[in-house]
Amino acid sequence: MIRVGVLRGGTSDEFEISIKTGGNILKSLSKDKYKGIDILITRDGQWHMGGVPKNPEEIALHIDVAFNALHGEYGEDGKVSRELEEAGIPYTGSEALASSLSLNKPLTKEILRRAGIKTPPGMLIEDYRDSASLESQGKKVHNLALKIFKSIPPPWVLKPARGGSSVNTFVVKSFEELQIALNNLFDYGSDILVEQYLRGKEVSAGVIENFRRERHYPLMPVEVRKKGDMFGFLEKQEPDLACPSTLTREQKNAVEEIAIKAHKILGLRDYSVSDFIVMPKGIYLLEVNNNPKCAECSMMAKSLNAVGSDIGELADHLITLALERR
Repeated sequence: MIRVGVLRGGTSDEFEISIKTGGNILKSLSKDKYKGIDILITRDGQWHMGGVPKNPEEIALHIDVAFNALHGEYGEDGKVSRELEEAGIPYTGSEALASSLSLNKPLTKEILRRAGIKTPPGMLIEDYRDSASLESQGKKVHNLALKIFKSIPPPWVLKPARGGSSVNTFVVKSFEELQIALNNLFDYGSDILVEQYLRGKEVSAGVIENFRRERHYPLMPVEVRKKGDMFGFLEKQEPDLACPSTLTREQKNAVEEIAIKAHKILGLRDYSVSDFIVMPKGIYLLEVNNNPKCAECSMMAKSLNAVGSDIGELADHLITLALERR
């Protein structure tokens, strides 16, 4: 029996999402082949196995491979990858450098742009906070909002420069809303990525390496049926998804090609999911997820089911890839 330590929880705002992903992985592992071991990482970063606090080196004595089911910072920014490497534990997903790069949305955006991939018009707003008075801070936010207002057509999407799952993401339409969103995100303690909100079909496309005899296997794009302006954090917990999508054949093929191109350019490993807006004037890549959600209602589960696969087969494939790298 291969002992698989499933890492879930973590220190980011996506703790609960990770709990669901990890739980589904544990449930989906073949009982004839694997012994699933639940590795819970608390919000303060303490690892637990069997309810007992342990460090990665101690856990390495009890598992053969780690399945990284963490999301957001720590799980997707390369930190946990480095800890696993230092403990000598093979793991699923991307290496530390590529993970750190892909979670940095402004840097990823620039790399994709240079590669000829369209992304929404946007700009990085760095955290300005210092020891200045509240009055001067208020003036600073006003000036930043004015800069955005003059540079990017409304509506705007504002989100932390690092993170995922639409946590602390705002769609705003007025100058007043823009200032409020800036203040909220600065209170969150983050640099901010501001982009023009684009109206179109929102789809996600997965890529799996060395799957079904293809070096980069493209999963069918999943279309999001949105109830409002944005497919936000709450909607992602109970999403309304369509697969096959309503894209034309040409659009579907283009989305899949761009997802593979982005995966390769960013140096990702094993699998990824890219989010897009598809419009009559073109296809725009919003962001690339290096450690996709794998809960029962996730886009990954939906797209796997559409091609006759499931999370269990994906987990088996990713674990096999990880063990081959030992």
